[in-house]
Amino acid sequence: MHRVYLIGNGYVCNFITTKFSSKYDFVGICRSKKNNCAHNYSLDVSNDNGMLKEIIDKDGYVVYLAPPQNKGLKDQILSKFLSSIVKNKIIKLIYISTSGVYGDRKDALVNENEKIMPLTERAQRRADAEDQVKNSGVKYTILRVPGIYGKGRLPLKRVNDRLPLIKTEVCKHTNLINAKDLSNIIIQTLTNNSTDNIIMNVSDGTPIKTTEYYLHIYDQLNMKYPEFIDYAQANKTYDSKRKSFINESRILDVSLMNQIFPDIIEFKDIKDGIKDSLK
Repeated sequence: MHRVYLIGNGYVCNFITTKFSSKYDFVGICRSKKNNCAHNYSLDVSNDNGMLKEIIDKDGYVVYLAPPQNKGLKDQILSKFLSSIVKNKIIKLIYISTSGVYGDRKDALVNENEKIMPLTERAQRRADAEDQVKNSGVKYTILRVPGIYGKGRLPLKRVNDRLPLIKTEVCKHTNLINAKDLSNIIIQTLTNNSTDNIIMNVSDGTPIKTTEYYLHIYDQLNMKYPEFIDYAQANKTYDSKRKSFINESRILDVSLMNQIFPDIIEFKDIKDGIKDSLK
């Protein structure tokens, strides 16, 4: 049974371990205490004092989902991780990046060959992390992932607070993926040689306007829609993090994903994914 080290053993990893625990020997590493893996360690990777070398003591795969620190342009946590491990014990490293590295493409279609143009510091840290992975000397796959949703991870607080939505006719597109689909892609990527040393966009393949996503949630909950506003009003109303998302747009080209993993996406229809997430 292959060993898989889950670095940043959080939300997505719960779906991974639930579905694949009979096929892989999972080792979970994160700051909080968890019991979803066969072996669970509570460890702050950024403050590791030699424990990583003791934990990663057997050849295995690494799925790296730990976010960078909150400030700066370099991912110092990933740098600490890569300098703390014995790299020849890593069969392959799956790094979960973000589609935010593409920056604002004004609803244009973007594939993996496009030059990245990260705008926010958050996206620039991810771009730095991608470079670290590519230059690590370890076999890798970088997955550029958009917004993740799923059970326990729908924007229900914003819905319940009736946060105003941007008018549909002017709203920009977003890309999404259900956590179940992402967890499946991650696991299939581990042993698929076609994914060695590549970058791959992943999404449900169905770009949607952000407002439409929220309206589908309102519909599923049988709730009345909130107020609709334009971008000028949104930039006065939304917090800084939300504004950084609404002011960027792009449509992910997932042709490569579909070529390597045909029919891997279960929730191509966002309405089905939302319904499943509310169970």
